[in-house]
Amino acid sequence: MDTSPSMQEQVDDLSRHLVRRYGDGVSVEYVDIFSRRMEEFPAVLRAISRGNVPLPVIGFNGKGRFAGGISIEMIGEELEKLGLKPLGE
Repeated sequence: MDTSPSMQEQVDDLSRHLVRRYGDGVSVEYVDIFSRRMEEFPAVLRAISRGNVPLPVIGFNGKGRFAGGISIEMIGEELEKLGLKPLGE
C-alpha cells in the first residue's frame, strides 16, 4: 500500500508552512488538472497537454512558475522577490 502523501495533502502542508511564515499575505490552493478550474489557467493547461511540464505546477497570481516538485525554499524565495516578508522581520 502506498503511504506517500497525496498531492492535496502536500499542498495542505505547504499552505500551513507558508501561512506560519508569511501570515495572511499568502494563500495556497490546490487545483486538480482534471477540474473545470483549469480553464482559468490556459497557459498551464496548454503546456501540460503537450507533455512539456511535469506535475505539480506551482503558480503565483495565476501564472505557472515551477514544475515537477514542491520546494518550500524556492517558493519562499519567489514570494520574497514579490515583496512578501516573513513574519517577525
